[in-house]
Amino acid sequence: MKINRITYFRITIFLLLSLITILVLAIKKSSLTYHDITLHSPSGVISAEQMPLYKSSNETGIYVLKGAIEKGTYAGGNVQIIPDDEIISLQLNAQNISLDDIPESSRRDYKNGFIFNLGEKLTVGENKFEIILRDTGGMMGISIKSSRSENLTILLFLTIGVLISYIIFHLNISLSFKLLMTCALLIRIFYFTITPPDTRTHDYTEHLEYSEYLSKHWLPPSIENATGGAYFHPPLYYYTGAIVLKVSEQLGATNKQILERAQQGLSLVYSLGFVFFGLLILSQLTRLHKNTFFSEGINCKKNIISYKNFFYVGKNRLGKLINYPQEFITINKDIDEPKKIGFIGEIKKNGLFLTIGAMFIFWPSSIIHGTRIGNDPLLYCLFAASLYYIILWFQLDQKRDLMIASILSAATIITKANGEVLIAVIALIGLYKMIKAQRWAHYFKLSILPSIIVLIALTITIGPGLALKIQGKRDKLYIDNINNVSSALQVGNTAANYLWFDTKIFITQPFTSPWDDEKGRQYFWNYLNKTGLFGEFSYSSQLSTNAATVTSALYLMMVIYIIFGIYHMRRETIKQQAVLLLAGFFLLAGITYMRMTFPVNIDFRYILPILITFSALYYTSIMTFLQLGATRLAGIGIALAILFSISNLLFVFGI
Repeated sequence: MKINRITYFRITIFLLLSLITILVLAIKKSSLTYHDITLHSPSGVISAEQMPLYKSSNETGIYVLKGAIEKGTYAGGNVQIIPDDEIISLQLNAQNISLDDIPESSRRDYKNGFIFNLGEKLTVGENKFEIILRDTGGMMGISIKSSRSENLTILLFLTIGVLISYIIFHLNISLSFKLLMTCALLIRIFYFTITPPDTRTHDYTEHLEYSEYLSKHWLPPSIENATGGAYFHPPLYYYTGAIVLKVSEQLGATNKQILERAQQGLSLVYSLGFVFFGLLILSQLTRLHKNTFFSEGINCKKNIISYKNFFYVGKNRLGKLINYPQEFITINKDIDEPKKIGFIGEIKKNGLFLTIGAMFIFWPSSIIHGTRIGNDPLLYCLFAASLYYIILWFQLDQKRDLMIASILSAATIITKANGEVLIAVIALIGLYKMIKAQRWAHYFKLSILPSIIVLIALTITIGPGLALKIQGKRDKLYIDNINNVSSALQVGNTAANYLWFDTKIFITQPFTSPWDDEKGRQYFWNYLNKTGLFGEFSYSSQLSTNAATVTSALYLMMVIYIIFGIYHMRRETIKQQAVLLLAGFFLLAGITYMRMTFPVNIDFRYILPILITFSALYYTSIMTFLQLGATRLAGIGIALAILFSISNLLFVFGI
């Protein structure tokens, strides 16, 4: 009996979901859980703690950590111990565990720690432990996790990746789009598997604390809390984090490390949303240029038809045929009724989209921030979705698109205040439409409901800070912790800091640091662009270091390429990208203003959605040179993008 494709698809989905369920149960049974954890400081102060322990220490010297470990049935004896700063001794069930075979460097390795086989000394059920740690200042703590549980967690997310990839390849979208989405998913899952929740973070404990608070109370904290921690942020992301936390607990997850991994998984989903809408925008841009080529040399009227309808080549959003003029359908026959061209044919036909799309999805900072616990990944996702619908409204002038764009923009704003940039973009696009059409009353009425939606979002986001400022409890509306910032982090705030770019430092120093002048932190553009590639982190492997140097050089060449391309672009080409250009401008203006009023380095993560603008400009630069007949310049642009993607992959694989 033959199995049809639909039945085969359903069986495969069922098997993958069954495997995921089994892995979830196996992780629960192979985990280590902790209770009654106490920390004894060098001065004798005793505090209740949670595992993994990671906190700022007020004292230096010897700390004693006591508590109980519950070993799951299938946890095994191998554990990964990651100390900060150094583990001196370990006692388990009143027995001393010798660490003599562990090199001193491993006992001080706060990044990877060491794998240790406790064997039968760690029994199923409760085990009392005592750990002596040495801390020399700064952050301190320790993490002990089951190697088997960690491996099963990695296998779980790989299986989820296979499931999502399988679904993607059965969606009714182009093969090139499927390839890019699948590659974006796989590289992010790879990064997820090698990156614990407490690695390359920005205040992740404070973000977790906010989500934990909402999971217990479900109502936002009082506005007085907006003076510290993550509580000054608007609440949308933290509600989603609270839901994931509750669901994880309902599924039996009590281990803090597993709960944090689930929060990382949430960020991974949001990162894929950012990639999806970013690729959607780039895909539409490529189709716009294809339509322009097809209508090239016909007449002005047909060219306008092609321009207005580039989002719906032959079909609308619901898959229904659009009633195009007959001559347009004839000109675009190959687009309206695509033939199956196979894998190689797809690569040849959409090679440029695949090249620019790969540059976009393999951008290092996008991957690095894609699994980081915090509100940034949701901001990126909603920002990109908002841009997509603003572009639709700009091109097609449909009320439905404006309403969706307004709702998504409001959601972006109540995720993080950076989303307010979208208000300026929508307002200027609306003003342009109003002046051009001379339909004042129509656009005024059209703007009422979107304005109310955005105003509600602004009230939720700005309200607490504004109330505290009026009461005199905050000095600034948005940033209120300048007094808590170390003086060592503060940088110069003169014209030279903004007007100079040190090319030598940018290329020869693979990474930057908010603490080190030699890595270019004093120059605004050096720091912004370098963190735009790799964040404000350092990476120890030789492969990552060398790849970062190559990527930095290629990036500068690409920036010059875009500048040269913009100079030669036609006005109509620039106009078509008005939404992306406005978004890019306001993001840059916003972060420049922040840097001027808050004289410490503000890194690129605040404006990461500008990568969509960068990728679009790079694509149109290549197309501009093709239109001008400068095929060698176009080829150079393509070669740079391919090398850039390869170098970025090597960087990520070397982490």
